Amino acid sequence: MDRKTLRAYLRSPQSRVEIVREFCLGKVVLDLGCVDHNIEHASSDLWLHKAVVKVAREALGVDYLASEVEMLRQRGYQVITGDVTKPLAIDRKFDVIVVGHLIEHLSSFEGLMSNLRRLLTPDGVALICTPNPFFREQYFYSALKNDIIVNPEHTCWIDPVTLDQLSRRFGLETTEVRWIKEKWYLSQTIFNGEHQSIDIFTGRWNYPLPRPLLEKIVSSMLLLAYRIPLQPARQLRVRKRYGDNLGSYLYMRLKGIFVDIWWWLRCSVIPTSDINRHEVYMSVLKLSDSAVSSQTGTQ
Repeated sequence: MDRKTLRAYLRSPQSRVEIVREFCLGKVVLDLGCVDHNIEHASSDLWLHKAVVKVAREALGVDYLASEVEMLRQRGYQVITGDVTKPLAIDRKFDVIVVGHLIEHLSSFEGLMSNLRRLLTPDGVALICTPNPFFREQYFYSALKNDIIVNPEHTCWIDPVTLDQLSRRFGLETTEVRWIKEKWYLSQTIFNGEHQSIDIFTGRWNYPLPRPLLEKIVSSMLLLAYRIPLQPARQLRVRKRYGDNLGSYLYMRLKGIFVDIWWWLRCSVIPTSDINRHEVYMSVLKLSDSAVSSQTGTQ
């Protein structure tokens, strides 16, 4: 991969939704892994398939979670059940194929890559989004906690260079690498442990053990101060999300402020680069010239 391609967007990160809208506007789009873990994401504005459907001329979603696919159908989405590691029962081609946070869940890449090559139009693009293994906070979480935090369904890490090398073996090549601005922060995740644990899928915190006395006192004060400026409707939304754990969450966020200050000071003396600042990237792939020639029957 040309290093200019790798570095071009490092200092201008974007949201996944923004990138998807850019490439899918007015196009015929196939969205692989459209459910995105569970049906709860369908109500979020960050759900990629919703972003695809809003701007695409036509959109088809594929996922292997049959019950979730059926629920999406009932909501009016055009989706089918399928296993991307095997040849998909689709006999048409697409301008854009979105592969959002899917490749790191697979045990084999051949089926996915073969589907991309077969289903892309000659001038089409595939958007593959996956975590950046060189994300700074990922490393320092392990260094500070002597632990590894990772989605329990993930099977691998793939950086943009190795993804390009993998893609080239199947007649695809990287044209752009976009960097995603959404990320998790060490100041919050550092508190993951036996006293409180984060749900990787929802981002919500669980508090299985009784809270210490100091935390109870401080949490009560934080709850009172937090509620004063909030409108009743806002209070209801916050209470619905955090329930009885709102005080513990606010207490953790307060501690996170001090971690942020410490982390900012530490980062000022730790050698890092722009490539270490982004948790996720999205590679834009196209068919290689030889793959296009093979597809169109030209030399």
